[in-house]
Amino acid sequence: MDALGLASRLAKQNSATVYLLTVIGAPPAAATALPPVALNPDPEFEAACIRRLKAIAREKLAGVSHEIFVASGNAAPAILKLTAEQGIGLIVMGTHGRTGLKRFLLGSVAERVVRESPVPVLTIHPKAAG
Repeated sequence: MDALGLASRLAKQNSATVYLLTVIGAPPAAATALPPVALNPDPEFEAACIRRLKAIAREKLAGVSHEIFVASGNAAPAILKLTAEQGIGLIVMGTHGRTGLKRFLLGSVAERVVRESPVPVLTIHPKAAG
């Protein structure tokens, strides 16, 4: 089961809301010597992201209360900010399963969220989803 499938199931069992978030990202800090900057996404690209999330919600969240968000910047801080703003009680997220040099160069959003989240984080490894 993938992260969204599990989140959907948990939301149904607990009459909860699923918050779908996509982050229009900045390059990972390890990949650039430049400090992170706020991004102003192209409105058309942001609208396309929202349409894609709505399509995913129709397919995978039928009958489940849900809200859709698009943020820009670095993914982990955006996830943690949404968690605080919306009073979210559990974060369910997939991982890419990177190890070694790839993980060092690309960072680990899931690892940072787990370390810094004030609420429980349930991560789903891609091998578990298959």
